[in-house]
Amino acid sequence: MNHPSLKSPLLRLPGATSRSLAAAFARLLFVWLACFAGLSSRAAEVQLFARTNLVAWCIVPFDSKKRGPAERAEMVAKLGFTKVAYDWRQEHVAQFEQEILEYQKHKLDYFAFWSQHDEAYRLFEKHRLHPQIWVMMGSPAAPTNEERVQLAAKNLLSVVERTRKAGCQLTLYNHGGWAGEPENMAAVAKVLREQHGAAHVGVVYNLHHGHDHLDRFPAALKTMLPYLHCLNLNGMVAGGDKKGQKILPLGAGDLDLKLLQIIRDSGYRGPIGIIGHTNDDVEQRLQDNLDGLDWLLPQLDGKPPGPKPKFRTHNAPRAENSQSPSVASASTGQPSLAKEFGRALAGGLVVEGKPEYRALPLTIECRAKVNAKRGFNILVASDPKASAEHWELYSYAGSGFLSLYLPGRGGEFKTKVDIADGQWHALAAVIEPARVRLFVDGQLAHDAPAQPLKGEPKPGGLAFGRLVEGGLGCDGLVDDVRLTRGVREPKGVPAAPLKRDASTVGLWDFDELPPPKPSAANAPGTPSAQGPKVDYWAVEDAAARAKLPLYQTIPAARADELTPHNGLPKAETFRTWTRSHGDGGSSRFSALTQINRSNVKNLQPAWT
Repeated sequence: MNHPSLKSPLLRLPGATSRSLAAAFARLLFVWLACFAGLSSRAAEVQLFARTNLVAWCIVPFDSKKRGPAERAEMVAKLGFTKVAYDWRQEHVAQFEQEILEYQKHKLDYFAFWSQHDEAYRLFEKHRLHPQIWVMMGSPAAPTNEERVQLAAKNLLSVVERTRKAGCQLTLYNHGGWAGEPENMAAVAKVLREQHGAAHVGVVYNLHHGHDHLDRFPAALKTMLPYLHCLNLNGMVAGGDKKGQKILPLGAGDLDLKLLQIIRDSGYRGPIGIIGHTNDDVEQRLQDNLDGLDWLLPQLDGKPPGPKPKFRTHNAPRAENSQSPSVASASTGQPSLAKEFGRALAGGLVVEGKPEYRALPLTIECRAKVNAKRGFNILVASDPKASAEHWELYSYAGSGFLSLYLPGRGGEFKTKVDIADGQWHALAAVIEPARVRLFVDGQLAHDAPAQPLKGEPKPGGLAFGRLVEGGLGCDGLVDDVRLTRGVREPKGVPAAPLKRDASTVGLWDFDELPPPKPSAANAPGTPSAQGPKVDYWAVEDAAARAKLPLYQTIPAARADELTPHNGLPKAETFRTWTRSHGDGGSSRFSALTQINRSNVKNLQPAWT
């Protein structure tokens, strides 16, 4: 079809032929396409590090404020995240469904789930969720690396089928060792995809577990790229994991800009993880990472850096001359608040637990002097945290607020009263099946409903100044602890030590504890004050060794004392050791029935 405009002389250039016009048009088109490609690349780069592409990770157990599902979802949404990778501990199982509902409320993508749990799979089906399942693969022993890859893939087949049925991606997680090497992870994913039709298998790479890969990171990233489901960032310095700088906020590491450039230039355009992973207020830690990322991004384009972020959680000042509450210490008796109170407990002490210590209604009373609020300070705790009937009275990290934790009845109950001020306080908690009240110095400080018991009881001991299972302790003194059957509302602050009556199920005054041992610092010239010096690495006594029997039978543990596992290793692989990773998705122990000189050579270190 001829159109008048096509014959118009206005479209002709003097001396121009149709061929020259076509060439000019082609050059113009090339320039336009190049510009468009540049814009597209820039748009993809912006999207890669955009808030909507970021995943909040390691934010549940790693939070000094011990947020519950509602507070956590609100916090994450406020920071601008749209995706969360959910990590958990046993005490969070009862909150699984509430976490899902809160994410839905705040329009958050339940992006990934750490390890495996039957209840989680049930809820995913109920709520039609299909998160990535992040698991660590085993590190099996075999003569060649190729055989190790095949064996590792074989040991994952049950998880492969379960995630396939659930419609979830199975994502291999690097956490050090052979199983955390990028090349091995990619090789196992490749085997599962090509030999077992598992197209849903991939890897998630964590920079904070990759300090040993920094020298070859570009090549390692290229190897993982076809399988990469997510990449989690971290502030990085060379050898940081060996000098106390394993977890840093973005912008605090001198390699951060270079690593972001490598990631951007690799062509990876999948989700980017931002980690908490410290015992700070996780909101502040995430904000530090976001501030660091915002400071780094303009530099990717060659722009000069602005003012460096002022981190809230990195290099924060620590209280001096104060015992760290992070680890329970040995118990000693120290002078209490007054002479008539005798000695108070310094350190931690665990006694035998009894059913009446966990039967409700129950009243807990104690005196406490807490010196610092930088960490959690445990005053009294019953049963391990894994038990649904566990309770613990403690001061909250950061604020010092008196708090009570009931994992099987709704989680934490927190006052607004700071007790970590170096002063003595009379404290009480009244726990009823449907109600919790907390008192500070005779005044009601918190009154809230409790939920019906949910979860499995796991009876244990009763601890003072620490958790039953250890770990958290108390920076301060605890005294005059009384447990009462039923409700006993405090009436002011008692002037004298508490007494036992018909309702008392336990009373501890700690007066019989030994005083602190004198040290060389306060007892110069008396080396015997610390006892004789012992060389713990000395060679054993050969004569004493000769008296020992050649063999000793170790009684087998009862079935209820064994750590549950997921069916791996299979009986047919009994000749191999399998590394334990401390989660429900990994092998727990070998199927070997006897340790001998031959098979013990293949024993591998466990993750701690």
